[in-house]
Amino acid sequence: MKQYFHALSWILTLLFLLATQTAGTQELEKVVVGHSNIRNDIAALWVPKDLEIFRKNGLDVNIVLITGGVRMTQAILSGSAPMGFTGATLVASAVAGGSDAVLMLGITNRLTYDIWARPEIKRPEDLRGKNLAVSGFGGSSHVASFLMLQHFKLDENKDKITFLVIGDEPTRAQALLAGRIDATIVDPSVSGPLKEKGFSYLGNLQQLGVPFVNNALVSTRKYLKERPRTAEAVVRSIVEGNAFMLNPANKPKVAGILAKHLRLEAKESEKTYEDLIPKVERKPYPSMEAVKATIQVMGLRNPKIAQLKPEDLIDVSILQKLEQSGFAR
Repeated sequence: MKQYFHALSWILTLLFLLATQTAGTQELEKVVVGHSNIRNDIAALWVPKDLEIFRKNGLDVNIVLITGGVRMTQAILSGSAPMGFTGATLVASAVAGGSDAVLMLGITNRLTYDIWARPEIKRPEDLRGKNLAVSGFGGSSHVASFLMLQHFKLDENKDKITFLVIGDEPTRAQALLAGRIDATIVDPSVSGPLKEKGFSYLGNLQQLGVPFVNNALVSTRKYLKERPRTAEAVVRSIVEGNAFMLNPANKPKVAGILAKHLRLEAKESEKTYEDLIPKVERKPYPSMEAVKATIQVMGLRNPKIAQLKPEDLIDVSILQKLEQSGFAR
């Protein structure tokens, strides 16, 4: 009889533990968060995911790659990935078209692209008559390339420069390596193979001095209204992850996460970490100046965008709430 009660007690304890574990799992809210490219600033998602910061904040986050900013924006608007990383240019286009897309965080508030070309193209003016690969028309890489041409006093029509839609940054780098395109722009974290193979480096777009929301956390106003707790938990997790990255003591851990997701050797991951840290902001507000610049540049080609105001594209109420509470310092 004693053995019977002992076995029964063991079974009940096991069932209780299983039930507790199941209940704990059920408490996590599933949410899909997308990103449109693979480069070092996606660490803003990888770090809170790998360190289980999302889980600590009650979320079971599925991070998905949806290549190309246009497709990423479409996924956000359709709700298949209700939150995601994409550029301010696409939000401006979407809002001008009548959608309720909105910038929540400025993940990268500057142009960081390197300019790469075939080895025989030595100077920016050698781009005349050549093609220039981008991820999609109206996307960040397209508008950034347009700004680049302006900076070098080149005109796509007059100088017969053709924009080609190829795909995300690794895809564009591979296309250049394979000789299928003449030039493109990619983040420095993607530039390694081009440098190793002797392709022409024509500079970095930071020299333009143009403020630009290159990567942002984007959702819709409808989603923020319907799922405020979920949205706040995502923002809280990203802010906490940024604080972790900015602590120099965490460099080995962050470099390891970059190495894992970007498939880098240890030496490469350290350099990628050094390139990343200047982009990371403890309070990642979208730059108002950058949003104004985006509207101004895109408004030259789209009168509807020219009529927009920065506040039409931005909702930073969650980040403001976290800052006022003392969480985001």
